[in-house]
Amino acid sequence: MRHRSRGFTLIELLVVIAIIAVLIALLLPAVQAAREAARRSQCVNNLKQMGLAVHNYISSIGSLPPSGQAGSGTVNGMPNVQNYSMKARILPFMEQQVMYNAMNFAVSATWNDASGGAAVNATVISAKVSGFLCPSDSNPGNSSAFISLNSINYIVACTNYGNNGGLSRYYSNWVPLGPAYFTGDDGSLNQVITLASITDGTSNTQLMTEFVKGTAGQQRPGLGLSFSSAQFQGAPVFNPALTAQDAVACLQSSTYSWDFKGEYWIEHSGGRGGAITNVMQPNQKSCNAGSQIDTQVAASSQHSGGVNVLFLDGSVKFIKSSVSQATWWALATHGLGEVISSDAY
Repeated sequence: MRHRSRGFTLIELLVVIAIIAVLIALLLPAVQAAREAARRSQCVNNLKQMGLAVHNYISSIGSLPPSGQAGSGTVNGMPNVQNYSMKARILPFMEQQVMYNAMNFAVSATWNDASGGAAVNATVISAKVSGFLCPSDSNPGNSSAFISLNSINYIVACTNYGNNGGLSRYYSNWVPLGPAYFTGDDGSLNQVITLASITDGTSNTQLMTEFVKGTAGQQRPGLGLSFSSAQFQGAPVFNPALTAQDAVACLQSSTYSWDFKGEYWIEHSGGRGGAITNVMQPNQKSCNAGSQIDTQVAASSQHSGGVNVLFLDGSVKFIKSSVSQATWWALATHGLGEVISSDAY
């Protein structure tokens, strides 16, 4: 006697589909978490490689790499066009000697500069360096900026990392409170920083941190935006009370200002390719006062709960967004003598 095989009923099929859907729903977050962990690990590695490059620079030159050049006119008879970022200066120590050799430091690094720097350095300005980009951040930075040369459009290359400018030089008579310094004809800024200058200790002083790039003028809500803050109180010496008031004013601002953070890695402008400040705590708003675009550019990331920070001793630590203002400021300065507890961050 032949037996007929029994098929699935509709209810059984629906139950199987439901079980598979539940399993997929449970697995997807785990897969996404694993991918983000890998991206965050790559971001940490990027910072470590830059830290090694900076220390190799120090071993060769004797000082930290400058963050750019201040002032105008000429310096030692040469045009004041050395507005190249710290990242541009450490390229030889990141196995990028060929790229470094291709840069013409006799012209400006600015992509749209009238001095002709854009045309001379077009291939370098548009060179994407993976070590300068956090893989967790998909924002374009400035995808609309390009150099047109011989009928070819060279898209300007972006970055996610800024070196530490302290608590904005505008708060301290232009003298940098962080390990970022500028060459040039401004006496307050032209103060070379060496490891001996870091009296707070290299393990307690930030060197670089990450920030979320802008959205190329699309002004999409998020950490890529910078807001305009009406309140800005410069002072001849660092005044924590005034700085805290400015931070509150930034948090209360609702006016969009600019949306091009990280737009070029080669140039020294604050929040774009050079030094950023740490007035605002991690993953808070970024703000500017008037034309001073770098006064309150906050460290930020797409990693959950905080940002990766490179310290001057070469270590990389994940600093939570909940870090206290006092601790964050202490980590930003290199010589104010703050005492920081090891469990404060």
